Amino acid sequence: MIVKNYVYRGLYRDSVQLMRISEEAKGIKGVLDAAIIMGTELNKRLLRERGLLTVEGEGAGENDLVVALKIAEGYDPDRIRDEIEKLLRGGGARGEYYYSVESAIEAIGGADLALISIPGEYVKDIALPLIEKGIHLHIFSDHVPIEDEVVIKKKAIENNVLVMGPEAGTSIISGVGIGFANAVERGGVGIIAAAGTGLQELSVLLSNGGLGVSHGIGVGGRDLKSGVGGLSTLFSIDLLERDESTDVIAIVSKPPSRDVAEKIISYIRSRASKKYVICFMGSDMHGWIVENRIIGVSTLHSAALATAHFYGEKQYTSMDKYLLPDIEEFINVIGREVRNRGGRRGFVRGLYTGGTLAYEAQYLLGKIIGPVYSNTPLHPGYGLDDPWVSYKHTVVDLGSEEFTKGRPHPMIDPSIRVERIVREARDRDVGVILMDFVLGYGSHPNPVEAHLEAIDEAFKIAERDGRYLTIIAHVAGTPKDPQNMEREIELLRNRGVYVFNSNALASIAAGFIAIGETGHDRIRSFIDKHLYPGVKP
Repeated sequence: MIVKNYVYRGLYRDSVQLMRISEEAKGIKGVLDAAIIMGTELNKRLLRERGLLTVEGEGAGENDLVVALKIAEGYDPDRIRDEIEKLLRGGGARGEYYYSVESAIEAIGGADLALISIPGEYVKDIALPLIEKGIHLHIFSDHVPIEDEVVIKKKAIENNVLVMGPEAGTSIISGVGIGFANAVERGGVGIIAAAGTGLQELSVLLSNGGLGVSHGIGVGGRDLKSGVGGLSTLFSIDLLERDESTDVIAIVSKPPSRDVAEKIISYIRSRASKKYVICFMGSDMHGWIVENRIIGVSTLHSAALATAHFYGEKQYTSMDKYLLPDIEEFINVIGREVRNRGGRRGFVRGLYTGGTLAYEAQYLLGKIIGPVYSNTPLHPGYGLDDPWVSYKHTVVDLGSEEFTKGRPHPMIDPSIRVERIVREARDRDVGVILMDFVLGYGSHPNPVEAHLEAIDEAFKIAERDGRYLTIIAHVAGTPKDPQNMEREIELLRNRGVYVFNSNALASIAAGFIAIGETGHDRIRSFIDKHLYPGVKP
């Protein structure tokens, strides 16, 4: 076996492209392992850990592309390199490549939506000409200067063009998923989301609970901040107000800037007529009701219930039974796990691929166990000194910039979390590992299977140490998703992992198990307060 690195100076490819090319490279005869990535410090660190880094690769910069290979003895490295170069030039079977926006539009004909995924500093130069042509945009790119975002969105509004993003991971337009999206049922709920996995979680909860989605519009994580002022959110409200297929509109975001929140709410009260659920996560709006058509909530679980409320008692009851089929059994699971550990307390380590789900977990865990540390903390004082090293109760967003620069998102390539599971299990003070598995288009084809070896090893480590480890998960998906949701859940449960139907429930269970709390009344009271929206039909 030999390890070879080939460095291509100044050659850029999108991380999703590189992930796919890496998988194709592994299928070339003689290749034992392959990683085609940008030469960022994070990526070189991961190559080093996999035994794939050579001196040549060490010298690569973040703007250089690295082809790292483990090749079986007797195979010609140069021949393999040539085959990979064909893939990099677009010689694979992954669709057609165009060398200008104009040539793509001309070849496709009739296109009315473009997905942009390029380095952020170049987005405006591509976006503005597309807007002039009347083409709606889904901007997946991050690191777009905020002043460019404002220019793009103002120009789009002038041209009656919808801009989703920047940093829009997910949208669903007329049943068609864009970016990371799930195969949800069509229905009357329109979702406007400044949170990608927030849109995914709410859409799958609604779909699995008996409702459906008309459109899901990802406006980008900064749209509800003062610098942007809710430009795409307000435009989307107007679109959905005119859309005959939409009955109820749900708005999902991490806490927006106060001035923008007030602007959005005032706009809805004065100019909108449909029914609204406003989920500003972790806010003090929970149970806030205006004119019997606007409900405020603070968790995605309660947003699903609040939406069902507008469809009557039967639908509300059906949604509640899906989300929490048996509250007594839920509380019994907590008690059983506490007894298995002999009442011993332990830290929670949340390892998340979805940033919004990580935020929701921090919010709920903080209400139960106190301070929760994170690389994306709710409170500035709880930031991790090193995002690679957990401290006390920790929830890590592995999809954050420090983990994804120059490499695929962990929903596509879970290797970064696989390694972290084992590392967290070695900490004798850890009692609970909490995880999300986000299914849907764009995500890893078998995310649970990719984690099973690490889950098994985590349990073995705890057993060798003479202690008890609980692993809890939430699978965000639908039965129609390409990954086979039922199989993914079954694989986890067969390994001894507890799986709950919402991220909120998984987080609550993790919190009470970690502190050794089995009080029936306290757990039920907490659920009533934080998961139910304060209204029933």
